[in-house]
Amino acid sequence: MNSEQLSGRSEAPGFGSKGKWYEKGGFLAEVASRYLQVNGTDVTEAQSYLLLMLGSTLFVDKSRDRVRPVVNLFLDELEEIDQYSWASGTLAWLYRCLGQASRAGARGVAGCLTLLQCWIYEYFPGFRPSHFEPPVVGPDEAWASRWIGQPATGSVADPSVRLAFYRRALDSLTPSDVSWTPFHQRPHQAVRRSLYTGVIRFADIGEFYDPARCLRQFGYRQMVPPPPSRPQRADRPEAPGGYVIRIPESFDAAWDALLSHMVHIDMYSQPWRRYPYETTVDYLDWFVAHSHCRVLQDDGDADRLVDSAAVRFDH
Repeated sequence: MNSEQLSGRSEAPGFGSKGKWYEKGGFLAEVASRYLQVNGTDVTEAQSYLLLMLGSTLFVDKSRDRVRPVVNLFLDELEEIDQYSWASGTLAWLYRCLGQASRAGARGVAGCLTLLQCWIYEYFPGFRPSHFEPPVVGPDEAWASRWIGQPATGSVADPSVRLAFYRRALDSLTPSDVSWTPFHQRPHQAVRRSLYTGVIRFADIGEFYDPARCLRQFGYRQMVPPPPSRPQRADRPEAPGGYVIRIPESFDAAWDALLSHMVHIDMYSQPWRRYPYETTVDYLDWFVAHSHCRVLQDDGDADRLVDSAAVRFDH
């Protein structure tokens, strides 16, 4: 039995009365039932388990109960599972989901939100669960396990008030409120591919990854980055359903090129000397000219919205 049958793509005998293949994926519950069958082979059970885990953790979509068909492509040859870069694939899928969620017509966000939430906790201590000091994890433990069982504190009935609060909190951040190198002073020494510059992919989804735009996370002084790479096609309409980014497969060759995994000191900048948020003298002027420096407009609406409610946050 192949992985397509595991997720319901074929009318496999005994798969279930529905036996359907949905355009956007098979139901996770049906995959789980296949995994629990007592007459399954070791290969079938392994494929079912992996499909269930990948569909419910790393490559989650907004349906919440289906797994994308493309995941099947990586499971037919189990001996090749450890040859894939699951981390970069997860990040590429999350980048695409965040891009779609940024559209005005979006009503939700997909992707590995556990990764996003842990990233926020690591780099922005002010948004961590209150009164909680994350423990030190062992060498064989997942770093994200530091945040297990720590729900966010503070509540408010009106989501718009809570949203306004966090927007104002983001606008109030100062450089000292950010943990610039939470993992290691030179994280790329432990994970060399983190300095890769190029395209990361999950199946047919490609996204650009450029550490030159966040050099302070690697212990370097931030400089004005080079112009971004251009995709073959980019459609970013108001409706997220029409969001399309296409990148030629020729860009993928950089993944195996040594120079794509190195920081060129003469091209970028030197390590910081006094504080971890150092920049070159021209960077801030460039940043102001090319970025949205504030989330909120300067019209006072958010302040009035927040102050009009009795809001208590323990952050």
